[in-house]
Amino acid sequence: MTAVCALFPGQGSQSVGMGRDLCASFPEAAAVFDEAGEVLGLDVRELCWRSDRAVLAATENAQPALLTCAVAAWRALAAGGVTAAAAAGHSVGALGALVVAGCLGFGDAVALSRLRGGLMAAAPGDGAMAAVLLSPAMPRERVARIAEDCGVDLAADNSARQVVYSGERERMDRFRSGVGARAKALDVSHAFHSRMMKPVEKDWRAAVDRVGIRPPRVPVGLISRGVFGTDPTAIRADLAASLCAPVRWREVMAGAGTHPRVALGPARSLAGMERGADAAVPVRAADTSAAVRSVLAALRRQADPHVIDRADRQGSWA
Repeated sequence: MTAVCALFPGQGSQSVGMGRDLCASFPEAAAVFDEAGEVLGLDVRELCWRSDRAVLAATENAQPALLTCAVAAWRALAAGGVTAAAAAGHSVGALGALVVAGCLGFGDAVALSRLRGGLMAAAPGDGAMAAVLLSPAMPRERVARIAEDCGVDLAADNSARQVVYSGERERMDRFRSGVGARAKALDVSHAFHSRMMKPVEKDWRAAVDRVGIRPPRVPVGLISRGVFGTDPTAIRADLAASLCAPVRWREVMAGAGTHPRVALGPARSLAGMERGADAAVPVRAADTSAAVRSVLAALRRQADPHVIDRADRQGSWA
């Protein structure tokens, strides 16, 4: 079966009910939820499936919940014979990429995600974030100049069409006013991936230093550098820098190669962003049992064009 580039979503993709269908259909996915619950000492099913939307969206909850759902989707695909050619994750999704690559066990990764979310939620100050839809009239260079004038930071370079900025709320208000209607405020509690995370960065770096990171089986996206890498030291440094540094997703994806790309768990926005960024590179979401079966069917057909599988509801991969 064709190997894929496994993509993991960042915070903001969560929704109540995520992962329920996967757990009902794939015992491998259910086992991931079991392990997360044991490591974290909480009922992850309850958190993902029956909690209030605001409770799930809290940073300390959303990050381990998203990681659990995405790794559950990967385990369902892997049970069907899918392997990774490369892995990358947006923001906290980087931990999922390290699990797939064999650098971290899932238990260590989900524990780190919970700590990461708690630290980020505890960062002082009143922060805000905004996504900007780029255009010929508002190119990235002009947006960057406005951001510099306002004293806010690039949080994510997502694609040729979108960037995200982050900073102190009053400064972000001026930034959005300067950019105009193409800037959309994000529903977040803090200014992630900005200088406002500096007060908690030391504790995060210490946590990253304590965990063992094994050499990866496949290249991993180093999101703060915008490249793929295989050196454990570089992987650790990238992970440690991830609270304050911008996510250079556009650059990472430019180096992701030509393997089919699968966005795991609740990652349809990530899949859509990738389709818009480079329509020539195949990408599919694997967030439900039907979507997982569809991905498996498409990969079987790609390996053998004569295969006909009714599970593939999305048509030709390419």
